[in-house]
This record gives sequence, C-alpha cells and structure tokens, in this order.
Amino acid sequence: MKKSLKIIIPVLAVLLVGVIVFDVTLVQNKKSEAEEATTKEVVTTTSLEDKYTDPVELQARKIIENMTLFEKVDQMLLYYIPKEEPLSKMERWQFGGYILFSRNFENSTPEETRQEIAEYQKVAKIPAFMAVDEEGGGVNRVSQYSQYRSEPFKSGIRLYQSGGWQAVMDDARDKSEFMTDLGINTVLAPVADVPYSRSDYIYGRAFSTDPNAVSEYITNVVTTMNENNFLSCVKHFPGYGNNSNTHTNSSVDERSWESFEERDLLPFKAAVEADVPFIMVSHNIIDDFDKSVPASLSKKLHNYIREDMGFEGIIVCDGLGMSGVREYVGGDKGEVAVQAIMAGNDMICATDVGIQARAIAAAVENGRIKLSQIEDSVARILMIKIKYGLIAEGDIPNEGMIGDDSDKTTTAKAEIEEDTAYENKEDINDY
Repeated sequence: MKKSLKIIIPVLAVLLVGVIVFDVTLVQNKKSEAEEATTKEVVTTTSLEDKYTDPVELQARKIIENMTLFEKVDQMLLYYIPKEEPLSKMERWQFGGYILFSRNFENSTPEETRQEIAEYQKVAKIPAFMAVDEEGGGVNRVSQYSQYRSEPFKSGIRLYQSGGWQAVMDDARDKSEFMTDLGINTVLAPVADVPYSRSDYIYGRAFSTDPNAVSEYITNVVTTMNENNFLSCVKHFPGYGNNSNTHTNSSVDERSWESFEERDLLPFKAAVEADVPFIMVSHNIIDDFDKSVPASLSKKLHNYIREDMGFEGIIVCDGLGMSGVREYVGGDKGEVAVQAIMAGNDMICATDVGIQARAIAAAVENGRIKLSQIEDSVARILMIKIKYGLIAEGDIPNEGMIGDDSDKTTTAKAEIEEDTAYENKEDINDY
C-alpha cells in the first residue's frame, strides 16, 4: 500500500502541474486573443482618422461605413421622380436625389411642394438633392406657373441686356432664395455651351457665342449661388457648339480637340475656378478626343475633367434615357448605367432604378466595377452634401442604421413595367 502511494502521489503531482500549466496557458492565450482583438478594434476605429485628414471627407467616409452596397449605389442615382408613389420609392431605395419636372408644379401650390419635398427628406436616411431644370428663358419648370411667380425667370442674356452683370447676379440670388424656400436645393443650370450661330440646337438656351462672355456669365452665376448656399450644375460638358440634339439621336462632333480647348472648355474651366459643385457631361461623341464613344461614357474624357481641369466635385451624366447614349449600347438600360459609372460619373440621371441600380450592384459584385470607385464617388457626393449644409457638420445621419438589401436584389414585374413606362415620355426629353 505504501509502495502504491509512493507511485500514485508523484503521478498526481505531475498531473496537477500539467493542469495548472494548461490553465495558465489557456488564460494567457485568451488574454492574447483579447488584446489582439482590442488592437484590431483600435486600428479599425482610428484608420479613417489616419487616412483622411480633411474633416469633411472623414465625416463622409464614416457615413459610408454604415452603408450597404445598394445604399452606396442608390446615392449615385439622381432619379427622375416617379409619377407613382415617389415617397415610398424614396424610402425603399434611398436615392441620392430626385429630379422634379413641370408636372410636379403645374397643379400644385408652393405650400404643397414644400410639404412634399419635406416628406421625401424625412424618409431619406441621408438628405437628398432635390433638383430641377430652371435655366431661365425657354427652360423653366417652376416659375412658368403663375401660382409660383408673377413672371418666369428670364434667360441670362436678357438679364444682361437689361441690367448688365448686376442683373445676372441679382437673378441668381433671387433664384437661389426662391428655390430654397420651396425645399429645392439644386438647379441643373447654368448652361455653359458656346454655340456658333442662331441655327445651332443649343443657341436658344445659351448665353452667347463668345466664350469669354459665357465664362464671365458662368463665374457670376456659380459664385452668387455658392454665396447663397445653393447648388448649381454647369452643362453640357465639353460643350455642344454646333452639334445636334442628343435627346433624339446619336450626335458626332467632328471638331478638333484644340478647338474645344480654345473655345468650348473656357466656361467650364471658369466654373471649376468658381468652385461649382456639379458638372454635367453630354452624350455628344467627340471624335477627335475619344473616337466613337459618347462623352458621358468616355473614361478618357472623365479623366480629363479630374486630372487636367482639377475638378473635385460631382460629375453627373445627362439623362440615360436619351437616344444619343442608349443607341450606343443597343438600348440596354442596365448596361448604359454600368458603362456610365465605369467611365467615372459620380451620379447618373437615372430613369430605371429597378434595372440600373441592380446592374451597377452586380457589376461591383462580379468585379467589373471596383467597390473603391463606388465609395470614392459616394464620398464626393456626401462631401458636397456636407459642404452645402444638407448634412450637418459632424453628423453621421445613418449611424447604427445598417440597411437590408434583400428587398432590392430581385426585380419585380411591377418595377419592370414602371421603368418601361418612362420610354418616349416627356420626362426623357424634358431637358
């Protein structure tokens, strides 16, 4: 018995030591794992601060952290406001913005418009652009109706002829205040195109055939609207000149690129210097710069805007329902949206959310479009929203509100029918 105890006791001691060593090791491992997790958490928390020193971009990137893929893609849609259920569609899709049309004002009052826009903004997790074409002269969506103004906004050239640059600036201030009061925060104007003669398609909407005069006009309008915290959008880059209407057909501009640099680009460069928030790109094919490719789908041209012109704001393409761009992709609504994003547009004037948003998201998931490109575009969109006060400084409006994309991944028959209903309607050719 004593002999057995002599054997058992050492064995038990060895086992006890082993258990103690195992427990200590386990505790140390768990401690190490916890420390490693804490370190990772600190890195995740501080990496944005380390990477983005600009407080506005840092705020934008923090907002992006809380967004699903579809929420990022949908921020890139400046969507033609649907005729049916615009409120529920904004709540579901979380568009970057709505474009309103004449039909939204014709039978409404200013108070009704204020209320409707306030409702759209209420359901938007991130405040939306509320945009309208109000160029003055022949293109007025709101002021043409007497319940809104006693007389419509005048064209830039008529203002100048009656009162010089002061009249132009007074009008830009008046327009900014008028639109802001209604809840509209963005105007798809001024027109920066430089036509050659009265016979040119864009002449009736342009300020002058003199590029220097147009440049001064653009500077005065953009600067005044910026001073009034109102967003402007110069169009139609790189300039229509004497080109034909891309709403109804494909249009090839055969002028030399040098002629653009000497003439058409001057007003757009003036707009960049004046810190314009939006540049809209046309569907014109500039054959000498990027042969056979519409400007709106030309990566080479978008690189020129970013790198050569130094533009840091939002690039948006003209309406994707227009024939001048749809014909290029054989009428494929999803493909035209994908190619527009691949080219470098931050936002697209979209007509077919059920098709286009899903096509872009699919292109990200299959690697055709890099997620980093999407996020860079969304960052620019959010930075403009912060800069112009749509998002309060330092605010993360969607913090802790990670969405659910499950209801957006399958195209419903009703959405296909709704999208098709836009074809050949006035909204497609409304600007």
